[in-house]
Amino acid sequence: MVWSSKIRAAFVSGGVLASAMLAGTRACEAQEIVGQPRTSDPAVAAAAAGDYLPNTLTAKVGATRVFAFGSGGYDSARRGPLIDSAVEAWIWGPFSLRAQSAYSNDTARMRPSVGGRVQLLRQEAHGVDGALTVFFKTEGFTESEGEIETFVSLGRRFEQLAVLGNAVYGQDPEGNERDGELRLAAYHQSGKLLVGVDSRVRFAIGTQHGHAAVTEPRLDFMAGALATYATGPMALFAEAGPSAFQLSGADLRAGVSALAGLGAAF
Repeated sequence: MVWSSKIRAAFVSGGVLASAMLAGTRACEAQEIVGQPRTSDPAVAAAAAGDYLPNTLTAKVGATRVFAFGSGGYDSARRGPLIDSAVEAWIWGPFSLRAQSAYSNDTARMRPSVGGRVQLLRQEAHGVDGALTVFFKTEGFTESEGEIETFVSLGRRFEQLAVLGNAVYGQDPEGNERDGELRLAAYHQSGKLLVGVDSRVRFAIGTQHGHAAVTEPRLDFMAGALATYATGPMALFAEAGPSAFQLSGADLRAGVSALAGLGAAF
């Protein structure tokens, strides 16, 4: 089956690759921001940091040494599968490397990406957590063309309640494709169980050119109720809710999306 091969590719993809790291903090500050991560229940620590959120990117770096997840589902608005996988490894201080892959309904193929993350703000010192992430996302596993995506992530925890937000800008080197995203999540933690909401809206910026004019969506929206249960090194999560999708020159399609996944942390 074509889908089964895509699902297998998603879950085995992403050995952590080196990418250029952004410097912005001094070495002594880096050690204060994130120390050596140690926890006897790493999946709970990763879930509490927002590492398993399907849509929103966490604003914390280094909650655990390494975490990974894979998920699969279906979106009736896109009329296609939802397949995602990611692995992130804490390197030192506020720095980590991340590799991920997601199925693109626009191109009907898996799109891998690699990037570097740096935590610039921490709640204990600045009132909020803040991170900057830069990815290079290719068109496929065998293609070198792609786009650069920049994430600004902010988050704050209010005892058992956490709120996270992302502002994202993506553009290919030729300038044919430009898009923005807003992502927002909020969840409440009760021991090993987290429940909340997670959302993402993606929109085209300006006029798209070339192949992107017909393949890139003008609007791509997902939101849903989220539940995560973590214990030891493993976590299970699921999300379901409304979705919307629109290609250039086509009608807006509304539907429902649902996914489930498995995560691990060490």
